[in-house]
Amino acid sequence: MFIPMEEGEELVLKVHRHWLFIVARIVGLALLLLAPLAMSAVFHASGVLGEAEISGPARMTLWALWGLVLWVVFWQFWTTYYMDIWVVTNRRIIDIDYQRLFDRNIAILQLDRVQDVTTHVQGILGTLFKYGKVVVQTAGSDKEFVIDQIANPEALRDAISRQLSRR
Repeated sequence: MFIPMEEGEELVLKVHRHWLFIVARIVGLALLLLAPLAMSAVFHASGVLGEAEISGPARMTLWALWGLVLWVVFWQFWTTYYMDIWVVTNRRIIDIDYQRLFDRNIAILQLDRVQDVTTHVQGILGTLFKYGKVVVQTAGSDKEFVIDQIANPEALRDAISRQLSRR
């Protein structure tokens, strides 16, 4: 992955989303993969289909097409999960955010504009799995810089704070 670095800039930390968010999507896709089998069993048991039974090869073809659609959705999830990255350097914070496969936003925040860095860890799952968000307040009229759904937000906050104290 290409990270836009300036001359003399050093990489301090790279952070991805927490793994729990991709696992939740994979579990959801696995349940969706099994949904046609469950619906077929319910329709067959209730007699809704009646005489309009779908043949075995046609059912297998429809299920394979459904699986193919879910496979494409999985790769879109995985690509955006893997390519979404936050980078802390000795000069900047870089947010590379992929919305879709060929659609990305890169936001760059100079560390000399940072005024405050806070972390938010919410709920039981956030506390147990150590994920949350880091909010970076900037000087001026710019909005806050939010880094969400990351593993160990305290480590990112501490890395940013160390770089700020070196200035």
